Amino acid sequence: MKTIFVSIALLVIGSLSGFSQTYSIKNGQAKFTTSAETFGVDSQFEGTGNGLNGSINLSDSTFSFTFDLIKLQTGIRLRDNHMHEDYLETDTYPKATFAGKLKSTGKFNEFLATGDFSMHGNKKRITATGTLLSNRLKASWKINLNDFKIEIPEKFMIGKISEILNMSADAILTEVKTK
Repeated sequence: MKTIFVSIALLVIGSLSGFSQTYSIKNGQAKFTTSAETFGVDSQFEGTGNGLNGSINLSDSTFSFTFDLIKLQTGIRLRDNHMHEDYLETDTYPKATFAGKLKSTGKFNEFLATGDFSMHGNKKRITATGTLLSNRLKASWKINLNDFKIEIPEKFMIGKISEILNMSADAILTEVKTK
């Protein structure tokens, strides 16, 4: 049996033929950061949640992830309520998904993940960059809320949140045993 580290190292350097290993992710962390301007002053805030689940198949270099958006929290209850009810509309659109193909960047532990990111009833092709170290996956990408037809929050005309979100994922991979 190959170790996760060896399998991932082979994935990243582009030597996938012959492998039939699948790895799952349960309760990984997703995070966004964005900027907000209030009275002309820029500030940053973030939201995080442990609702990331999915799988990576090394035999065909595919991945599929789902994030439970209701688990996304910013640390301020009123802001969270507005985010879920007025903008993400999590009662109607409870999940964000990302599925596609992995490709090596040519560097030992780095990869590109290109696929369809779906949220708020809309889909956009994106590319994330990531690293695989031992059994830990980290990835980052950007999305534009306009691409998903999500209204950009403005509060009392005194401030505006950026339409660009910096997204990231951090998760532990668990090998799925085949019979």
